[in-house]
Amino acid sequence: MTSVMKSGSIAIVSLLFYGIALLAAKVLKIDKTAFAFTVLGSLFLPIFILSLGWFGLLGTYLSISGEGKYVLGMLGSLLPLIVYTTFASKLKSRLFVWFSYVTVTAGAAFLAASLKLSVDFFYLGMMLFNAVIIIIYQRLKANEAYKLFTKEFVPYVQVNLVLCTLFMLFLYDNEVLYSFNLLLTAIIYLSMMFVSGRKEYHFIFSIMIVYGSYQLIEHSFLDYFGSVIYAMVGFVIVFVPKALGGKFALDKVFQYTSAIISGFTFIYISLEGILLRAGNPSIVLMLAYIVIAGNFLYLSHTSNMHLFPYLSAVFTASSLYEAIAMLAKPIQMSISLSVFITGFILFLVFGIVVSNKIIKIIQNSSKDIGLGLMALAIVAALVFFKWWELGVMLLLVTVISFLVIKKEKRRYYKDAAFWVLPISFGLAALAFGEEINSNSPIYYAEYGYAVNFAAGAFLVLVSSFAWRRAAEKELERISLYISQGFYTISIACAIFCPINVLWVQPFVFLIGIGMYYYLYKKVGTKWVPYLICSVTFLTYFSIVNAVSQKIHLNQTANSLMAATSVVILLLIALISRKSDKKLFNAFAWTGHVIFPFALAFTWFSYNFESIYSFITALVVYGLSTKYAIKEWKIKVFLYGSFTTLFVTVSLAMDEILVQYFGNYEFPITSCLIIIFSLVVNKAMQRRTSYYLVLFSIVGIGLMIMNYPFTWVPYIITCLYAYGTVFYLHKIKWSLIGIIPLFLAFLVTAEISYVSDMNEVEKMLLTGGMGIVLSILGQFKYKMLLESGKKLQDIKIDDFTIISFLYFWLMYFFENEALWSHAIPGVLIAASIWMQRKRVPENISVFMSILGEAYLLQPYYSIIHELNIPALWEREVEVLSFILLVIFSRFLLKGRYSEITKAIQWGVLIIVALLLIQDGLASSTIYDAIILGSLSLLSMISGMFLQIKSYFFTGAGVLLLNVFLQTRPYWGNMPWWFYLLIAGIVLISIASFNEWHKQKVLKGEKTFISSLKEKVIDRIKQWD
Repeated sequence: MTSVMKSGSIAIVSLLFYGIALLAAKVLKIDKTAFAFTVLGSLFLPIFILSLGWFGLLGTYLSISGEGKYVLGMLGSLLPLIVYTTFASKLKSRLFVWFSYVTVTAGAAFLAASLKLSVDFFYLGMMLFNAVIIIIYQRLKANEAYKLFTKEFVPYVQVNLVLCTLFMLFLYDNEVLYSFNLLLTAIIYLSMMFVSGRKEYHFIFSIMIVYGSYQLIEHSFLDYFGSVIYAMVGFVIVFVPKALGGKFALDKVFQYTSAIISGFTFIYISLEGILLRAGNPSIVLMLAYIVIAGNFLYLSHTSNMHLFPYLSAVFTASSLYEAIAMLAKPIQMSISLSVFITGFILFLVFGIVVSNKIIKIIQNSSKDIGLGLMALAIVAALVFFKWWELGVMLLLVTVISFLVIKKEKRRYYKDAAFWVLPISFGLAALAFGEEINSNSPIYYAEYGYAVNFAAGAFLVLVSSFAWRRAAEKELERISLYISQGFYTISIACAIFCPINVLWVQPFVFLIGIGMYYYLYKKVGTKWVPYLICSVTFLTYFSIVNAVSQKIHLNQTANSLMAATSVVILLLIALISRKSDKKLFNAFAWTGHVIFPFALAFTWFSYNFESIYSFITALVVYGLSTKYAIKEWKIKVFLYGSFTTLFVTVSLAMDEILVQYFGNYEFPITSCLIIIFSLVVNKAMQRRTSYYLVLFSIVGIGLMIMNYPFTWVPYIITCLYAYGTVFYLHKIKWSLIGIIPLFLAFLVTAEISYVSDMNEVEKMLLTGGMGIVLSILGQFKYKMLLESGKKLQDIKIDDFTIISFLYFWLMYFFENEALWSHAIPGVLIAASIWMQRKRVPENISVFMSILGEAYLLQPYYSIIHELNIPALWEREVEVLSFILLVIFSRFLLKGRYSEITKAIQWGVLIIVALLLIQDGLASSTIYDAIILGSLSLLSMISGMFLQIKSYFFTGAGVLLLNVFLQTRPYWGNMPWWFYLLIAGIVLISIASFNEWHKQKVLKGEKTFISSLKEKVIDRIKQWD
């Protein structure tokens, strides 16, 4: 595309927009759309003129890079001006008025620039232009024809000043002169605000004055003092309202403006100091910070904003830092220490010492900022491992903390200072110690952190004595607590950090006992003795460790170390039992809590040698049981004695019987405990029973796991189980007896499977055990279940219950002998039947029925083994249920008759259906004869016994049997024969009904009706 085509396309786009606008206005009557496209077409006009110069279509002189480029700009303003003024008049649009004004200003600027004037004459020309248009405005403002333009003139004149400045910046490049123009423009806006009363001009004034100052300072000899002058600008801004005489009530606005300018000044000069001066201190920066601090100090007095005092303190700290950095430059002081000293001086001088009216307003903020700077410096020193400097800082913090306690009025600061003072004092000692650690590997390996913390704790404790002399009770109390905290950390470091274990570690622990004992005597709280006890425990092992490094100890001595430590604690408890109850409780509790863990550790670590520790524990728990007063303590110690006795027996058996398999220590321990219970009083026997029962049950369960399981462990386990049952019955806890009995059953099942007995012997063993238990249950309990008000009064025949498990186990040992299939079921049925007199009378009969019903199991087991002919197989299988129903109704003697009748009907119908299905499946004459005979027998029995179910079931089955057996005859008849029979039957029924109706109408009674009534009445009398 050529240059002409490119410019032409822009012109075509503009004309296209104008055409669309005309179409929308004249044809479519859409005014807003027409106006929008008019604006778009108008905006393309200057772009079209610019493209003519850009592509050089008007010649080289009037091109963008030619000498007449400004003439092009002036001429290019004429066509848009004509168009804009025309549209402004026709459309009454304020937007096109402003387009016209801006075009006039642009044309005037390009005209002045085309005359090759210097920058000062250009600015003079633009000011003359402003004067000319103001004169024109004065003459035309009363003319109604130009009211649309004159109405917008006053705002335009104000904007025109900015446009003139922008054109000067665009067309010329002289920063100093430009800065004066900006400052002059700022003064003009200030004057306009004074004259017109428009408060919003203060924004433009502030921006112009700041930007003008920047241009002037950065591009003149003032650059060296730039930091101070920038600060002064912000300071001067705050006095502008006074220059205006307070006419506009803009004090707060200019105060905030001054604050914002000062803030940005701080950021600018600080970044400049870091980036350009490489962080080197500067007097100019210090003075600048002083000016900014003074500015915010003034704002603090004139404004209620709480931020200003803090900003004044921040900038005061900045000036102090610059001063300290310059003074400390020869000695190469670290940044963290410089910052700390800055905060220290700020806190001390401006927060406490100086208290005149001017400075007093920033007193609290100086304290806050000073504390913040000191905290920041301490963190920095800690991060960069500046230990001695950190120590100095922390010592100065103690001074600051004391001044806060004495001078500060804010309560939360004062309360915090009471804790910060001793903590910082102790940490100072720790910091100096860490400096030694970092420079001396020998000190670190031999003494390390533990001694450093101990030194800090000692110094804080000594300071508590000084505070006591000074009558500072609160500081004395808190220093005592802090010293204990430091020493606690020292003890932890002695355990986990490098230290000389031969004498330094025991020495630290020994002093720890004294420290905690002193704390206990001072505060008397019950938790402190536990600390004493813990450190005593650590001291013992530390000494043992030190001794073991010099003297060789055998395995037995080593095994006694853990138990001996507990014995020492308990001996101390015994000694202090009467003199100090709290100390006694602490050592006694700690010793008894640790003892089980010590014994467990010894057991797993030293095996047989631990027997001496368990013997010691047996003695300790025995004595503790004797001295204990509370019931739960007596039980705990007593059960601890029994447990240690068990472990002792177990270890002894392991040593004496090297090759043995079993858990015989359980019955032996149970026997020893029973012997103990025989020689103690009733209360101790009751306590013993709780442990003995549970222990014996667990022991029986574990003895089942013996391997290999032979007759010896079986007999011992059975004796153990039945002995436990006997003991439970003796103490009247028979309700629990089912557990050892069940375990004895499991033992019997196990020996039955693992032994080499044959099936008959196994059946005899299990059956014999079941019979014995069943007989024992009959003799021991009158009833199967006896209720009671208390749990101990409830009785359950556990012997009989477990006997059923033995009978059930016999099923697994059935063999070829026919009796082996029947005997388990017979025994179970007999056992159930025997319970009929041991249950409540109202359910006694059901035990007989249940026993009878269970006889079906051995019955079916036997017939399953016998070779019954197929002709009789179904009858043998199902007729037994009819016998069961008959016997059950006989036993119930009329009770629950409705239910038993329904059951009887159901059984008869199901049996009949099964027999019919069997007869149909075989389809032999013998099945028909058998089924008919049974049906006839059922009918006869029902008739003589007057039982409906038997009569009707037999009749139904008999008719159905006849019907099915004669099927070959009636099944081969032609279809019309069935139709004939059906017709005859229907006609007969209809004729009988009609005849019966006529007889009834005559008052006569038919023979059939009489017979029917007699039959129905008779049948109703049947069961």
